[in-house]
Amino acid sequence: MNVRRTFAQLAFFFLAGSGPVLGVPAISSFNPTFGASNDPSNIIITGSGFSPGVLVVKFNGVQDTTAAASTANQILARVPPGATNGSGPIFVSVNGSPTFSSQPFTVIGPGPYVANFSPQSGGGGLSVTLNGAHFIAGTTVTFNGVGGGITSLSQGQIQVNTPAGVTTGPIRVTSSQGTFTTTSNFFAPPTISGFSPSFGRTGTNVTITGNNFIGTTAVTINGLPVSFTPPTTNTILLVTVPPNATTGPILVSAPAGAALTSSNFVVRPTISGFTPGLGPVGTPLVITGANLNVGSPTVTFSGASPVAGTSPTFNSLNAVVPAGAVSGPVTVTTTDGSMTSTQLFYLPAAITSFTPTNSPPGTWVRINGSNFTNATAVTFNGAPASNFHVTNTTVIGAQVPPGVSTGPIQVTTPAGVAISAGLFYGAPVINSFDPTHGLPGTNVLISGTNFLGASAVLFNGLAASFVVANNGAIGAVVPSNAQTGPITIVAPAGSNTTAASFVLDYTANVSVTVTDAPDPVFVGSNLVYTISVLNSGPFDVPNMMLSNTLPAGVIVKSVSPPGILTAVSNLLWGNIGTVTNGFSRQILVTVAPQVTGLITNRVSAFGSHPDPNPANNTNSTTTLVWPFPTLAIELVSPEEARVSWPLLLSNFTLQSKTTLSPGLWTNDNAPRTILGPNIFITETNFDAMKFYRLTN
Repeated sequence: MNVRRTFAQLAFFFLAGSGPVLGVPAISSFNPTFGASNDPSNIIITGSGFSPGVLVVKFNGVQDTTAAASTANQILARVPPGATNGSGPIFVSVNGSPTFSSQPFTVIGPGPYVANFSPQSGGGGLSVTLNGAHFIAGTTVTFNGVGGGITSLSQGQIQVNTPAGVTTGPIRVTSSQGTFTTTSNFFAPPTISGFSPSFGRTGTNVTITGNNFIGTTAVTINGLPVSFTPPTTNTILLVTVPPNATTGPILVSAPAGAALTSSNFVVRPTISGFTPGLGPVGTPLVITGANLNVGSPTVTFSGASPVAGTSPTFNSLNAVVPAGAVSGPVTVTTTDGSMTSTQLFYLPAAITSFTPTNSPPGTWVRINGSNFTNATAVTFNGAPASNFHVTNTTVIGAQVPPGVSTGPIQVTTPAGVAISAGLFYGAPVINSFDPTHGLPGTNVLISGTNFLGASAVLFNGLAASFVVANNGAIGAVVPSNAQTGPITIVAPAGSNTTAASFVLDYTANVSVTVTDAPDPVFVGSNLVYTISVLNSGPFDVPNMMLSNTLPAGVIVKSVSPPGILTAVSNLLWGNIGTVTNGFSRQILVTVAPQVTGLITNRVSAFGSHPDPNPANNTNSTTTLVWPFPTLAIELVSPEEARVSWPLLLSNFTLQSKTTLSPGLWTNDNAPRTILGPNIFITETNFDAMKFYRLTN
């Protein structure tokens, strides 16, 4: 709202009363509506209340000092020097009472000025009239930069013909006094040279190329209005394909006419959705969208051959999921093109195989099957996989979770859960067994995990018959000849052995004896120990162990059977094998004593079964080792000789004779004396030669 004008109107309202008051001005019109300070003619302002009194007239805020009221209803004025070019109301005040014109007056410069032109649109060679001022000889006129042919020229009017191929744009008038460009355009008929892309669907941005698009008023595709961006150049027009558009030509309407493409813009089918979103082969599907009924539409489900669409309408199409379809997008194809949905149709998943069938936690398992697209979970017997990756619709890689237990693998997809027919096996774990001891034939319940698929149950390595009750329990029968030891379960993912042993309640009375021969034995001679291990039952004893602690100072010459015992210093030990109930085993150990006197050999035998009489598991024998029977004769004085021999041979007899010729030896009964380790007699008669010997 113009404040000055409002003030003048208010002033007029309060002073008017019941009739006009002299000196209150009002402007009804003025002529001409534009002008310059150097124009020779007056501006005639018509109204009322212009006299008598002090008159002030202003153009764009600058006072015209020449203005005068010729009558109370008319003012003659001129544009004052210094008035700013442009439009604005004329100000008039009489005796201090102001008013403003309701219409603007345009202050122009000394150069050419175009107030209006007609017609405002047309093609080349059209005669156009320009009305304005300051049109002088030498003036030129251009249409959007291309010169037109002036046919007549006067101070206030130009007749000009538009140039051939005129294009939409402003009109420019140029003379020696300056240049004026119209704010409105002269419009030429639009033309279309092409558009890109040549196809699309709702929301597609299309660029139309051609000419004279400025001022475009409407665009349609096959008669349907489309939104467009007001063009800023003549040659490019940007439009957006609207909903419900169909294939057809593009029409561009502008002030100077319309242009129609020679070819169609092809609107391809659009899929906005379908229902249901999942189901097996044979599921009927309703597809919604646009342009679905062009020609004979077909529908393709990922992995399957196209099927005919049924009951087609512009917005909907029916189809049945065919055999061979897999989870994936749906494609609709018409004669105008195809569209593949961003939405996926999901078919039930299936697991056909996986590899490996067992592996430790943290390893990766390849799962093969179908319709794995967008799987949300993989579990191993209910335990979520540590990680999984859907490679494609037929392959998933999954990481075995900690503590995996034997059971099926499950894959969860949008269309449901697929369960493997085969089992993934976890390594067996034995937690306990009951009872913990017994004899062959005892039923033993073994508890733990991952027993499914077990192939063997072993009692200390001996195979037993068994039945897998479930993943956590196995019933086994202690086999014949089983021995005390751990229980082992062998399953597809490995084996597990108990730390504790199953104890066999066998008993066996084992006894051992040892004899020596000869006894006594001369030092350095062979001494044979005969060791006998007897099993008095009632059970056979496997792995009978024998320990033989030899006396110090003997050399082992041989052991029979050879290799059955191992020597460590003066200890012989080893496993002599199974001793059958009621039978014995014999071992011969031959040694050579290296010292004289009594020597003791100790033997012990023990088996894996409890022994009701352990006292007879150890035995020993003592052997007398003689020194060699040697005599020593020495002179102790000129008249005495001493004959001595080892004390250990005290039971030997000393004999003598006076010649070595054949004959009897006689016992020498001379008194004996013990001195240290020897026995001796003293011989005092040297009259005859005497020979001595020891005999046993």
